[in-house]
Amino acid sequence: MFQHTLARVSRTHLQDLYNEPLSPPTSSLSWTGIPLIHDEVFTGLYRLGHFTSSSLIATDPDISVHAKLLTGGLLPLCTTLASESIFNAFLSEEKSDALLHGHSYTAHAVGCEVARYSVDAMRDMDAGETWKPFKRDWTGSNSSVSSAGGLWCMWSHDFVATLSKHASVDSVFALGSVLAVSLRDDKGGGYTSTAAVGLRDQLIKVKEAEGDLIHSRVLGNVLYLMASMTSTKESLSSVEEVVKKALGV
Repeated sequence: MFQHTLARVSRTHLQDLYNEPLSPPTSSLSWTGIPLIHDEVFTGLYRLGHFTSSSLIATDPDISVHAKLLTGGLLPLCTTLASESIFNAFLSEEKSDALLHGHSYTAHAVGCEVARYSVDAMRDMDAGETWKPFKRDWTGSNSSVSSAGGLWCMWSHDFVATLSKHASVDSVFALGSVLAVSLRDDKGGGYTSTAAVGLRDQLIKVKEAEGDLIHSRVLGNVLYLMASMTSTKESLSSVEEVVKKALGV
């Protein structure tokens, strides 16, 4: 709600900063106030269970940036999208008026084709049967974890509920393919904390003995696990069991 309100106020009350009225938009697609920019590099393209994270806060950005799942990790590619009114603001015969922004893989032909396939594949998975078992797990009447607004997660609701009640866990965030487990740290959390390092090492050690690995990311006292968009409930269930074993559940 805060992010939605911030976006709405930024678009409608810029005149308060300059003490002068804004020109009315020429159409419903024109922007007013401060252009709204969303960084969807990590959160977009179903990473959080929706095609864009912008939809979760009911906003339509004027500029958005996408990468990561854009090519399914096969090739480096990033795209910057803009509304027509933003695009036209830089449209000119003069180079000095242009938005001189680019990178090495701009319009990379192979990357663009991979991105087209990747986006189509994820749309098909969302509309088809691939993710329905995960969605039912979180939105079904027997779910022990409430869900609203079409929110769902690839990590099971029972697993998330179990972690949230563990004595060594401070909080759990689960949405889409992302699981973030914040561990208690008597010395305080933050990036300097090493509270999650031990859990990460245990996950590596347990699966390494089986000839497999669980890759996770640690930032301070938070351990992050991310499912692949093609992960099955069976494969994630095996990871969940390892996590519970490492925590002594």
